[in-house]
Amino acid sequence: MSLNVRNYNNKEMLLFPASIGDYLPKDHLAWVIDEVVNQLGLDCLYKKVPSVGNPSYHPKMMLKVLFYGYAAFCFSSRKIAKGLESDVAFIFLSGMQQPDFRTIADFRKNNSEELPKLFIQIVRLCNKLGLIKLSHISLDSTVIKANANRKRSRDKKELLEEEHALKEKIKKLLDSAQSVDDEEDKLFGLTLRGDEIPEELRDPKRRLEKIKEAQRLMEEESLKNINLTDSDATFQKPSDGMVRPGYRAEIAVDKKEQIIISCDVSNDANDTEHLVPLIEQATYNLPELSSRKRVVVTADSNYSAMESLKKLQSHRNIDAYIPDNKYQAHLNGNKTDEDSPFHKKHFVYNRKKDIYVCPGGKRLIFSHRKVDTSNRALAVYRCRDCRSCQHYGICTKSLIGREIRVYDNIGLIRAMRKKLDTIRGKRIYAKRKAIVEPVFGNIKHNLGFRQFLLRGLKKVKAEFTLMAIVHNIKKMAKVLRKRVAFKPPGIQLAYFPAT
Repeated sequence: MSLNVRNYNNKEMLLFPASIGDYLPKDHLAWVIDEVVNQLGLDCLYKKVPSVGNPSYHPKMMLKVLFYGYAAFCFSSRKIAKGLESDVAFIFLSGMQQPDFRTIADFRKNNSEELPKLFIQIVRLCNKLGLIKLSHISLDSTVIKANANRKRSRDKKELLEEEHALKEKIKKLLDSAQSVDDEEDKLFGLTLRGDEIPEELRDPKRRLEKIKEAQRLMEEESLKNINLTDSDATFQKPSDGMVRPGYRAEIAVDKKEQIIISCDVSNDANDTEHLVPLIEQATYNLPELSSRKRVVVTADSNYSAMESLKKLQSHRNIDAYIPDNKYQAHLNGNKTDEDSPFHKKHFVYNRKKDIYVCPGGKRLIFSHRKVDTSNRALAVYRCRDCRSCQHYGICTKSLIGREIRVYDNIGLIRAMRKKLDTIRGKRIYAKRKAIVEPVFGNIKHNLGFRQFLLRGLKKVKAEFTLMAIVHNIKKMAKVLRKRVAFKPPGIQLAYFPAT
């Protein structure tokens, strides 16, 4: 029977085999990754290749495969290895070579310190291609789940209890082992070894060692809780409100094409310490940032801190718009302690006499200076005549009178509020969400990266840097597709300056 169909023979021999890349669409991401990696200086990887023994896989090939894996939802080294057998893009980038999953995992692990160097090169390449403008930079963070079970987190009391329980279990197992040995000696004589440790004893001993190591870390770092699976992970509260072991991923994003120009990962509970480091990292990655006459920087209230704003003053070209927590709460329609008529903002300062006058007309005189638990310098003022005030019991119930703390850099918070209250300030700050938040949406939703695979702060830093690289490459591909048609393998002429 004759069918009106195209000729089909998947076993047909080809006299002149096609190039693997011919099977990929001309605008496929693999072409961009291939050319981007070809543009990078990889000396930091080449110097780690051993000069003796079996030849290593080429770092350029491994890097292309790793980049494409993270861009294609394949974060696991096993999934990448599987893709090398069946996925045309993987096969093209690898040149038909098939490193096993352990080789891929080792390459990722052993080059964790080199990834930030490659990230810088890619950021500079984006800038060279005109994808970065440095007129408006926005900062934000998100919580990413650690590769650790919440149930494996312990506080000091729980660690001590578990340590005691394990010691008891080990003692019972050893007693049981000795009892068995004694019985066997009676039955079989003394020819059998008497030092065998039961198989089930091995795991408890390892757990005991892990608990002791966790206790040491808790003492050294003054931690309240520690996770036995990933000791660097800390309890974080993401937007869904579910507290779990995780890390905070920090990014600074350029407005023009949402390119990540600096990134980091921390296990801190908030972002206040990362405002200036992110900007300084961005300045290092893109030195021209420091020569710009004015650069707008926006960030949410999590980055606001008097000390950070003070440090930011050394970057004179930075025009920052960063609300504090209470100001942000008011914008969201929530109440704070500042809504009280007896909040310290209603106390009038007399500079000449160095006193504060409360709403009830009572004087608060200088008492002493101190540094709080967050290492912030402040002055304490106290009232000695509160009990005769008509507002006593409402303003304060203290028997020794009302006390207010005046922080040294509180003026920076007030000045920032005034700037944010202007029409221009509101217009600029309103752009923040549209610049930085879609980047995390892309990483978590489009790229599917919601949990770290690796453990330990050093390794998760490298893994998130890898995600930032992939995000930038995909942004690069999207923008470049709009400029000219893809013409592989002459992509260099179409997209990238010759090197």
